[in-house]
Amino acid sequence: MWDAPVVTVTDDVVVSNGATLTVVSGVRVEFTDYHGLLVTDGALQAAGKVDDRIVWTTAFPRAFDETQSTVGCWNGITFLNVPADAPASYLRWCVLQYAKAVPGLGLDVAGPRVGGRPPDGAGGALRVVGHSQLEVTGCTFRRNCADRGGAMAVHYGGAPLLANSLMVDNVGWSRAGAIFVGYAYPVLVHDTLAFNRCVNPEIFDLTAGAIDHFHAKPRYEGCVIYANETNHHDHHEILEAKSYYTSYCDIAGVGDGVGCLDQDPLYIRHGQGRLGGRSPCRNAGSYLLVEEQLPETDLDGFPRREGAEVDMGCYEFTPSSATGDMTPVLVSVPRAWPNPCNPRTTVTFRTERPGPARLGLHDQRGRLVRTLFAGELPAGEHAVAWDGLDEGGRGAASGTYLIRLDSDGRLRVGTLTLVR
Repeated sequence: MWDAPVVTVTDDVVVSNGATLTVVSGVRVEFTDYHGLLVTDGALQAAGKVDDRIVWTTAFPRAFDETQSTVGCWNGITFLNVPADAPASYLRWCVLQYAKAVPGLGLDVAGPRVGGRPPDGAGGALRVVGHSQLEVTGCTFRRNCADRGGAMAVHYGGAPLLANSLMVDNVGWSRAGAIFVGYAYPVLVHDTLAFNRCVNPEIFDLTAGAIDHFHAKPRYEGCVIYANETNHHDHHEILEAKSYYTSYCDIAGVGDGVGCLDQDPLYIRHGQGRLGGRSPCRNAGSYLLVEEQLPETDLDGFPRREGAEVDMGCYEFTPSSATGDMTPVLVSVPRAWPNPCNPRTTVTFRTERPGPARLGLHDQRGRLVRTLFAGELPAGEHAVAWDGLDEGGRGAASGTYLIRLDSDGRLRVGTLTLVR
């Protein structure tokens, strides 16, 4: 079990022989070099929370670039021909960032095997080969790169569920800015794929800004796939999309399918795929179709189905998101947004009655880093900004901090991760 605030990985990790690797909420997994995690005969169960996510990243994000260099990145997570009777694997409320799939440098080894082989250089952060017991819910894939499928690759019969997740700012060097699918059957439910790029300089090579299908049958339900880029003169977000596997989606260039659109989703500026007030994706999904796969909240923590129907994509529209104030639904535990932050963030909390309150930021040993608020507050909802500085005005170090709220005669603790 990985349950420390920061888990440092210094070599490749292989989960086999029926083992289960459990990662608890709030853990930050940092790879010190171009290493990865391979699941061959076992399970990975990473259960973050909407307000306490698991972060998979490199220990040196400042060294990351979008080339095929292996400096400042890690080698992603691979599920390789996991037996059908193995325990189910899941990634819930995780952030996967700064991973690469560099051709010729994968974790797979040559030789006979039962099952498929990962496509070389495919799937920057996540690869699923011949494995169907994988659920990915409430996850964010960002700043990942690969030759094919900047964020993810699914191959050789793989059929993972990808729900309520975001893929943004991933790069495919030759094909598919976000996902490469070959001979596989993934199910995508209310995901948003935006601002991913295929940077192949050969403008005559037909490529897709978001997803490339190769003899594959992905199913899309309630997704928004728009504003992904490719150098090809004939712009495609998805190659070989099939309308009879597509429902209640907004996909650029693919308006066919039950309840589907091909309209600008009107993202809010700098909102990473969040919907504006006039978006045609509002109330345009079908909750009845997807209620078994959707979590109770969207990617920001807002309740699903804020309006008459569920919104398309991984975000529900709220008036606060339209004005740029993307404060999530308030709970009794103090929460930060954005989280992780770099360095500014806003802590939101609620007091049940008027009276004195104290909000402090502490390190993992309980030492005070910064007093964010101390004084009288009325009952209700509150928000306090933090600029990333400690009590002495110095920049706080990267890491996970405790947010302690003392009010109403109770102590409530949340977490916040600072990434510089």
